[in-house]
Amino acid sequence: MKLRILTAALALSSALAPAARAQTDAAPQADTAAPRPVSALRIDLNIPENRLRLYDGDSVVKTYRVSVGLPGHDTPDGRYTIDHAEWNPWWRPPQGREWARGKENTPPGPNNPMGRVKLFFAPYYYIHGSPEVRDLGTPASHGCVRMMNRDVVELARTIHERNGGSVGGAEITRLLARPSQTRWSQIGTPVPLVIRYDPVVVRDDTLRIYPDFYKRNAVHTESVVQALMAAGYEAQSIDRAGVRQVIEAAGRARGVYAVSLAEAFAGLRPAPVPRSATR
Repeated sequence: MKLRILTAALALSSALAPAARAQTDAAPQADTAAPRPVSALRIDLNIPENRLRLYDGDSVVKTYRVSVGLPGHDTPDGRYTIDHAEWNPWWRPPQGREWARGKENTPPGPNNPMGRVKLFFAPYYYIHGSPEVRDLGTPASHGCVRMMNRDVVELARTIHERNGGSVGGAEITRLLARPSQTRWSQIGTPVPLVIRYDPVVVRDDTLRIYPDFYKRNAVHTESVVQALMAAGYEAQSIDRAGVRQVIEAAGRARGVYAVSLAEAFAGLRPAPVPRSATR
């Protein structure tokens, strides 16, 4: 009996051996999947500025005024991707949120808090239109990014036209003409979104300090120095005493404090261009 079992086992092993060798000797299969397209369009949002900028590469296509979250309902900063949208959305109050208690679902229409289109970037967070235009440019939402309806429609159209998607320009026009019809759309090439919290901004030869309304202690000497260096100025030419005076003046100001670099920092010099960059 034992002999018959041993003989059968040897026969089975012999039969399986060629297949096992074939699997072992086979060359690994190459990954033939096409690389995912990279979007030339990208979005940058600086929370303290309440400004959203659409870029094409390194060029600004359009700057939009927005409203971010109120203190306590902070808009989350970080890196995200926008890959789908919803046209003529419903608004459904988020469950478990105190501010939404007692509110009812709102169908698409002129009073819908989501406006004409919303772009998804994180669970329960969107860039969306809004009928509340008086508060644009200030923190006013419960965490989402609000825009004027015409602005968010323009932004969503540009993304779909440039990056492709499941709805084209004609279909978008039809949806806008029928505000009660809700439609999801997938974006062909997802768009990167960076949300920053930088209250110190250097642009157009001007230093601007925005209110630190999330109380992150983000306005200090080093943040101003870093902003000047990032704008291309030599670290050794930055007058720290002048920086402290600017911060004190910003603390006394109401709202945004702006000062020209020439006025605030007489000895400021551009950083030298590395020799390798000129070759």
